Amino acid sequence: MKLNIANPATGQQKTINIDEERRYRIFFDKKIAQEVEADSIGDEFKGYVVRITGGNDKQGFPMKQGVLLPHRVRLLLADGHSCYRIRRTGERKRKSVRGCIVGPDIAVLSLVIVKQGDSEIPGLTDSVLPKRLGPKRATKIRRFFNLSKEDDVRKYVVRREVTSAKKENAKSYTKAPKIQRLVTPIRLQRRRRLRALNSHRFDRQKEQKAEYDTLLQKRLAEKKAKVAAIKASHKTA
Repeated sequence: MKLNIANPATGQQKTINIDEERRYRIFFDKKIAQEVEADSIGDEFKGYVVRITGGNDKQGFPMKQGVLLPHRVRLLLADGHSCYRIRRTGERKRKSVRGCIVGPDIAVLSLVIVKQGDSEIPGLTDSVLPKRLGPKRATKIRRFFNLSKEDDVRKYVVRREVTSAKKENAKSYTKAPKIQRLVTPIRLQRRRRLRALNSHRFDRQKEQKAEYDTLLQKRLAEKKAKVAAIKASHKTA
């Protein structure tokens, strides 16, 4: 069985091939999202606790959370379901998925380190990889750097250095994402203008309604006067 182990604290990931069943038997009959002590994997994993996040069986079918079975089933999947991507709007399809209970037919198991043990593992805990891409939304940048509303978010965007691979001796430059949902003076001005337009439109509609009601009352009065005049002429005749 292959164990694909990730460490969110350092950003590192490592794949381990294990042939002896006694070393990975601890994962049998465990479900996705369960935490397991990883002592039996090897001496270097003593004290480590890992969480099962998914996996594939030997034919490549993915494990699906919520399917409480240790074998493969065919489910009718739609938009929003895991293990399925729609090609057309409203499309549904019956697909084969593997249950979320780990068994001996699993070829690759994905794990995440929850608790670190005593010893360091090369490629997992020995170094910290820098975060390549930072948050893009303004509120998430504030939360990431613990900023207040008075701080300028644009100064805290995570920039990365890029060098062109096509040109030799090319000068490196930095790239940064465009901040989303950033409230700027121009944005506030546009918002005020839209509110003013809506208010003007509402007032204009009220004026038109008042003019229409006045005209309607006038026409009704004229009609009543005409009918009354016709009736009076019939009586005199």
